[in-house]
Amino acid sequence: MADKIHEQGPNARGGRTYVFHCPGCKVSHPFEVPRWSWNGSLDKPTFLPSLLCNKDYPASRCHCFVTEGRIQFLADCHHKLAGQNVDLPDWES
Repeated sequence: MADKIHEQGPNARGGRTYVFHCPGCKVSHPFEVPRWSWNGSLDKPTFLPSLLCNKDYPASRCHCFVTEGRIQFLADCHHKLAGQNVDLPDWES
């Protein structure tokens, strides 16, 4: 099974930053450990709490949960996948 997330490296807060490709936004979204709890899996990641990107800009907002390698897009997303559950795509270098 291919990796779904990619490690970017250390961050300014002393943790690690990881990214995944969002099929709704068509860009990568970051999350930081330990700010988010993460199960440590690269192929079936789960992290909590939800990830909210661009919260103050509804025209580009993306809000989701990632659980066992699946993305649950919430209704307040700007893109066509709002309200849907989809598999995380493979990370491509």
